[in-house]
Amino acid sequence: MATHSVDIFDKKDEIIISSAEEKKLLKKLDLRIIPLLTLLFTLNFLDRVNIGNARLAHLERDLNLTGVEFNWCLGIFFIGYVLFEVPSNILLVKIKPSIWISSLMVCWGIIMTSMAFVRNFSQLMGTRFILGVFESGLFPAIVFYITKWYKRSERSYRISLFFSGATIAGAFSGLLAFAIMNLDGKFGLSGWRWIFLIEGLATVIVSFFSYFLITDYAESASWLTEDERKLAVNRLLLDEGHGHTTRFDKFQIFQAFTDLKVYIFMFMYFCILVIMYSFSFFLPTIVNGLGFNPVISQLLSTPPFFLGCVTSITLAILADRHKVRSPYLISCLLAAIVGYALLVSGNSSIALKYSGACIVGLGTFACVPNLLAWTLNNLSGDLKRAVGCAMAISWGNLGGIVSAQLYRPNDAPTYKFGHSTALSLLIVAVILSIIQYYHLNRMNKYKLKDPVRFFKGINEEDAKNLGDLHPSCEWRREWCPNGALNGVNGAANGVNGAANGVNGAANEPMVLRMEQMELRMESMDTNFFELHYQFYSIS
Repeated sequence: MATHSVDIFDKKDEIIISSAEEKKLLKKLDLRIIPLLTLLFTLNFLDRVNIGNARLAHLERDLNLTGVEFNWCLGIFFIGYVLFEVPSNILLVKIKPSIWISSLMVCWGIIMTSMAFVRNFSQLMGTRFILGVFESGLFPAIVFYITKWYKRSERSYRISLFFSGATIAGAFSGLLAFAIMNLDGKFGLSGWRWIFLIEGLATVIVSFFSYFLITDYAESASWLTEDERKLAVNRLLLDEGHGHTTRFDKFQIFQAFTDLKVYIFMFMYFCILVIMYSFSFFLPTIVNGLGFNPVISQLLSTPPFFLGCVTSITLAILADRHKVRSPYLISCLLAAIVGYALLVSGNSSIALKYSGACIVGLGTFACVPNLLAWTLNNLSGDLKRAVGCAMAISWGNLGGIVSAQLYRPNDAPTYKFGHSTALSLLIVAVILSIIQYYHLNRMNKYKLKDPVRFFKGINEEDAKNLGDLHPSCEWRREWCPNGALNGVNGAANGVNGAANGVNGAANEPMVLRMEQMELRMESMDTNFFELHYQFYSIS
């Protein structure tokens, strides 16, 4: 079993983080980690949605599928995906990412390749289900993997970069399908079979290289210097707070399954992913319904994904800079609402309806990185974060099953039922975002009111296992003065001056560690409450 520790290398060392050194480290991490993750997720998303392009290359005709049977082939993927997503992330905590991720890739690449040779509905259903099983682990694994390298205020931008792989896949899928359709009939294979064959083999090839290119954790990064490895570990330790633990404790699984905010995030993901998947699967069909031929429809399905990529990255940069998520998330949802309103309107021209599709792409894909960052920032403890994140994503992917049934053949060419359902789910997502904001705000006030209650009757190790319930787990600012950690709100930490009913001796090991984590600042007169001591990132 692989183990991973994030203890400070030398407890006697005083942690002083230089801004220049940290910027240099970030550039190095970004160049080494993000491009690889983006490539992996591009292949992952491409292999799940390319069936939409295969449809226009006569997959239904060759396999004698009805429209309903085709939709079931879309939906069966997500049954396998949802069933194995949480177990996959639990295994990720115990197995090295390089081994687990590359193993998943080679398996789904082989299945993708085999889909080029299916002959009937049953075979396509079976391969799509198994494809979902093996693809299920990559997305939550990458999201969790990012938390092992980047601080909370840095994650939204990085998540948007790797998630841009989805929009790249959507855009590239249309262009690639346009090119591959010219191979129709070569060596006796239809165009749609070439789509599955070429894209599946590409995944298998990349999977072998990924094993050697994925660095498991900062402590084992041979491409970092010793000082850079220490900096990479220590800056995350300071950012996470004392409630974060890397040990494999089943109590953290219990915490994840009993946390209300996790369930709110789950339903938010569900609403958004229903829309994202239905849009990705059926955009070529929707464009085709506007009156364009299949070849032109493949090409016109590219711009909405491109717009989604640009918007996703831009808003993620702004969200990280301002350290807020919900305003940008709600803005994206409102933009997508406008887009679907144009699509569902019977009075809109073809140009206006296509513009609506572009606006939907612009808004929908930009939602996911902000929502992922918001979720990750409010879960602490490796196992709780892995399980909670996988719960939210897996429940959201149930939306893939629903999405497969939204655009029914008998609703062509306007597809008002699908557009109207998507519009309704967007409104629900806006409401849930507002509810989550106020719920987290209420929880922060509860923790500030009496932080001592969380330490009663527990030792240091149990205190570490409190996860995001730990009163020190969420500092909104990167820097905090000596007094903030040692003198102010000492009641929560058992530090000198805490008095007021806390047994300092019982918490002595924790106190010593906090004293060793003091940071030097030029100005030491900052008031504790002016540091925005917010335990949950409410926005």
